Amino acid sequence: MRNVFVMVACGAVALTACDGFGQAVSSHTNVIARAAGHDLTVDQTAAMLAPRREIPAQRDVVEAVANLWVDYMLLATAASQDSTLGNVDLNPYLRPYLEQTMVVKLRDQVVQYDTVISDDSLRSQFERDQTRTEVRARHILLRLPPDATPAARDSVARLAQDLQRRAASGEDFAALARAHSQDGSAQQGGDLGYARREGPNSWVTPFADAAFAMQPGQISNVVETPFGLHIIKVEDRRQPKFEDESAMFRAEVVRQRQFRAESLYVSGLTDPLRLSVQEGAVDNAKEILRSPSTELRGRAGSRALVRYSGGSLTASEFLEVIQGWNPPTRGQVMAAPDEQIRQVLEGIARNMILVAEAERQNLGTTDAEADSLRANVRMQLRGAAQASGLMSIQPQDGETMHQAVERRVNSLLESILQNEQSAIPLGPLSYSLRRQFRGEIFNRSFDAVVARVEAQRPPASAPPAVPTTPPDTGR
Repeated sequence: MRNVFVMVACGAVALTACDGFGQAVSSHTNVIARAAGHDLTVDQTAAMLAPRREIPAQRDVVEAVANLWVDYMLLATAASQDSTLGNVDLNPYLRPYLEQTMVVKLRDQVVQYDTVISDDSLRSQFERDQTRTEVRARHILLRLPPDATPAARDSVARLAQDLQRRAASGEDFAALARAHSQDGSAQQGGDLGYARREGPNSWVTPFADAAFAMQPGQISNVVETPFGLHIIKVEDRRQPKFEDESAMFRAEVVRQRQFRAESLYVSGLTDPLRLSVQEGAVDNAKEILRSPSTELRGRAGSRALVRYSGGSLTASEFLEVIQGWNPPTRGQVMAAPDEQIRQVLEGIARNMILVAEAERQNLGTTDAEADSLRANVRMQLRGAAQASGLMSIQPQDGETMHQAVERRVNSLLESILQNEQSAIPLGPLSYSLRRQFRGEIFNRSFDAVVARVEAQRPPASAPPAVPTTPPDTGR
């Protein structure tokens, strides 16, 4: 749902203290992961990875194996205790979904905007909207590598200026493009077809700025973009017909009104509380994003990343939020500029304020809503356990259930590494399992696994030696 109430939750979109991340010292230096009383050792992990030469011996691979082992061990342990998985506490996983349900209820109750637009008013607005204008353009592109020497750059620039003068003097632009343009459009005389100022098929900004500022028949000056140097000719400008796009445009106008109304409400609610991102919060956030499976304890967990009148966003609360994100989203935020990370932190804090306001107005989720969501998630969890073969584990002769679970999980992991079975990631549900049944990763042991794998793998087979004397054929 593209609205401010949801957008503030995502921001548009190891702490070194001794009491920080809960990376407890293991009593066994040979352990890389521990889950529900089971240990995954360096020796076991190396034995699984060493025969698979196509799997690189790297720390990130060891980490992925350790995380998968922990998730499956916890899931198998839970299933061995209760085949319905009713023993799994889903509240940590469900909390953000239930909170967003409350926020949507708040939005629907407090945000008012006019959805009535007359046809005449809509037509007038459509005709003023330049974002729908389409321009057809040709170009001549001269590549300019980022590492080009000054001499090479000057040479390309001189050629671009010469081609621009020839085109502006009336020489056939399409012929020049076919002869000189260095991209796939050269065969079409540089024809790029129609594009809008914004949208999925729009042109890169400097190019679009030049093209949309011109009228048909005009030739641009030399324009530089990340692709190189361009000379542009505009062939046509057109405006789509109102009758063809009126329904879509009406929906866009209504969405814009909704967005403005929501923005005003959120600003009116949160601005007086004077949100302030704390010093060092961005660096702390990056470390948490880097290690989302690690527990925060003590002062590290209670440290405020954002303060506002009447509350704060703590490191532990931020960790709970980002554990619900998928890995690509966490990676994008972690790699974002500091200012964008500040906006994400502020957005999460604003969402907390909205949730608190929804609670104040008694807009909580109903038992039926919570039960329905809980039942759906539990069904998905049972499906993952069933597909992974972790349901109904039976001990073999002389085995305890503890040993049977360990045997089955280790066998599953080996099957995945051998490409005999597909991995089924548990996503954010894994964090709920780790909180309840205890799972830890000891990344200080990863290097030992890498070294052990490299030592155990035989050297790559060498080509057979060429004999220096003819072989004895027995004749």
